[in-house]
Amino acid sequence: MHLTNDEQDILSGMRGEGLRTAMEIAVKMGELYGARRLLPVKNAHIDAASYTTIWDAGTEFIEYLVSNGAKVAVPTTINPVARDIENWKSMGLSKEFSEKSRRLEDAYISMGVIPTWTCAPYQCTGAPAFGEILAWSESNAVNYANSVLGARANRIPDLIDVCCAVIGRVPEYGLYITENRAGDILFRLEGFDESWFCDAVDYAVLGYFIGEISIQRNPVIEGLPEKTTNDQLKALSAALASGGATALFHAVKLTPEARTLEDAFQSKTGYEITKVTPGNLIDTKDKLTTAAKGKADMVLLGCPHFSFDEIREVRDMFKGRKVASATKFWIMTSMIMYDLAVRAGVAHDLLDAGVEFIRDTCLMVSDTDKDWGFKTIITNSGKAAQYITGLYDMDVAVKSTPECVDIAIRGEW
Repeated sequence: MHLTNDEQDILSGMRGEGLRTAMEIAVKMGELYGARRLLPVKNAHIDAASYTTIWDAGTEFIEYLVSNGAKVAVPTTINPVARDIENWKSMGLSKEFSEKSRRLEDAYISMGVIPTWTCAPYQCTGAPAFGEILAWSESNAVNYANSVLGARANRIPDLIDVCCAVIGRVPEYGLYITENRAGDILFRLEGFDESWFCDAVDYAVLGYFIGEISIQRNPVIEGLPEKTTNDQLKALSAALASGGATALFHAVKLTPEARTLEDAFQSKTGYEITKVTPGNLIDTKDKLTTAAKGKADMVLLGCPHFSFDEIREVRDMFKGRKVASATKFWIMTSMIMYDLAVRAGVAHDLLDAGVEFIRDTCLMVSDTDKDWGFKTIITNSGKAAQYITGLYDMDVAVKSTPECVDIAIRGEW
């Protein structure tokens, strides 16, 4: 790999041991992928934020970098941590577990990270511009940045993402290279009427269906309505990434590298075509649903983290009604979006209805050894549906957002 004089100086230790370690790891990863050089980045997003993703060894590594002078070289946002920082006791987390999370949080703040604590950084700070080179991790965020924004990112592994943030560079491989961003397989929507694609759940189920088929190939989607919102594309991005490790998709006439079908495939021909029908999505939703009808212990929204608009939409769906006494209703979001909801009076209305806000964290990255006391979760998220059943002894039902609200009010589904 070719390194500039400045990069050689960092690798030789002239800028300190923290930077040297980060550079050494990034270079080794680049060599593994056959990268010819390092690319400077505009900003970074770290996935390795939760204690439950990197544990004691990862925490010690971050502290090692900090103690040896490492600071992030570019503006760097960060994923959810393992607790609601202000209200961890209300989540039933132990003091010991909370302290381990706090220790990691403090290390990152010492490193200069912007404490966004969210998996949707593109909705909390200035979104990356088209063509920007990013050092991002977190599957939905990378997919969204590549696809919806047209920025350039790879799914950088945990802790290596930290190293790239510290040196402000990434190895040039994968989706940083233009030809690797071409579509590989076409998914053509057929038979859908206007009742479809009005809610995030339809995008989540579509994403999961496409992800399972495409498996690391770049899917191109034809036929989504032009009224599709960024929040709906967020749901699609998350389910695509969790269902098939997808880091880039093109939606014809919606995403910036797919103004036309020809653009999406970079003029390639002979690609595979898969038809997607309502029956496919109904079957996929049924597959993701593992719960038997009955009591609803928990309604869970906000995977990825809810935006302000989504919080407000849920408030409007309640229409003065309240969550059933035996059912919990969690909205997972960032403190930034929560503060906006507070200032707009929206949070108060939802709290009064019995909704709880879980800030800065997510059930999927919190204490996986804890008995949360509920077994049946209702959600509109394809990503949550997949992860919850893998992490916990719980069952899931996948429903639209209005259905989630109605179920919470009834206490059963």
